[in-house]
Amino acid sequence: MYCSLDKIDLAATVEGRQVAVQTDHRSASDIEAEPELSVLFAMARVLNARSHVTERGGSTDVRYVVPDEPPAVLREALVATGAVVERMHGAATSLEPLGPPNEDAAGMLADRAFRELARRAAARMGTRDLAIALRMLEDQTFAAPPERADEPAYWQRVLELAALTGELLRAKYPAHGRWVQTDRALVPFGFQLSSPASGSVTMLFPTNRAQRVIDDGADESLFKLLVAAEETMARPPDAATGRLMPSLRMRDAVELDEIVWQSLLPEGAPSELPIVVCGIDGESTFGMIRREALDRPSAEAFDIALANLAEEDVEVELMTVGGLALAVVSGSFYAAEKLLDRAFMQTLHDRLGSELLACAAPTRGLLLVTGAGEAYEISRFAALVRMRHDEAGGRAISASVLLVSAGEVAGFVRTGLERSPRADTGPIRADTSPETPTAPDDDHVKKPALWRRWLGRK
Repeated sequence: MYCSLDKIDLAATVEGRQVAVQTDHRSASDIEAEPELSVLFAMARVLNARSHVTERGGSTDVRYVVPDEPPAVLREALVATGAVVERMHGAATSLEPLGPPNEDAAGMLADRAFRELARRAAARMGTRDLAIALRMLEDQTFAAPPERADEPAYWQRVLELAALTGELLRAKYPAHGRWVQTDRALVPFGFQLSSPASGSVTMLFPTNRAQRVIDDGADESLFKLLVAAEETMARPPDAATGRLMPSLRMRDAVELDEIVWQSLLPEGAPSELPIVVCGIDGESTFGMIRREALDRPSAEAFDIALANLAEEDVEVELMTVGGLALAVVSGSFYAAEKLLDRAFMQTLHDRLGSELLACAAPTRGLLLVTGAGEAYEISRFAALVRMRHDEAGGRAISASVLLVSAGEVAGFVRTGLERSPRADTGPIRADTSPETPTAPDDDHVKKPALWRRWLGRK
């Protein structure tokens, strides 16, 4: 399929070299009828295929198979990404290497394609006002989101939502914003903003947020990303004066060699467990701190962040679900991070009557805790965590079950239900704290409505 952005059609080893093959069976006229989408689809498929192989220690050629001579618009995209054109001539094929990839050229081409796609999407919505077009397209998406199985419709909606957002950012910061190539998003392009005052650079990922709009519905919006960008540009994160806070993230969602982070366990932890990132909290943003920007030892920064976390107010609801006594911690963007607050976790030991706790942070703003009892109880808890994680969309953190003793993370449980993390939105958050229902006086009672809300049952 010409728009399978997260798949490789064929991977093989030819003469000792790994080869990834992506196919596009459309005619030249079909490709030229959707020039912007064709360019973005082709570049994403080539870059993602190459990245998939090189991350595993290999080097690869990416062949882009077409039935005829690729039209100029497609050839330009393939040249920028360093593909090898493979033409089909009946049973025979011919190969045309197009040279090495050029990241700057790919970024410039993506910038142009997103700009033109935004204009085309707005015209299709019947307006020249890009903000109105984005609102209308979001409303259509909330009402009838395209299915992921319908890849042309799904990825077109992702790209159109992102393109409109990019042009609204460009309109607000005309000399300081552009699309660039990045490996931190499934659609491998982000919108880069340069602050004219501080010279700092902020990378936004509208395509990631667009996927969350489709997958998670009205709880998400690209307008939140616009608000976050405005706040970041007006008040760039400052490690010297900003409020330091910890944040749980998955390893492959961040650049470990660039940011300030630490493991959940003193002796290190396997890759499926989240890590703790130190960042700067804003009104509607969270900015990870780059190592070179930190003005103090990282251990001191984490001590300050944990002290600030201890002052963060959260809500704790106790409930019994399927025989499991659960503590549901919510009411703050940093509710999941209360796992790191030793004094707070000590109170949950007492409230749940257990010296060993099983805990999980399946999604942003939510911590689930139960007493670590029999194996079957841990298994049941892990299944609940996995369900909530899977339904969290772009707010998901981890399906791992952690063990807490004396208020501190002491280990983890291999349940077989862990899975690869989802892409996050990088340094920007624009999330509102979840609304917390009022708790009745009796703690250990079944609360079906609350259960449905927090554990994903509709």
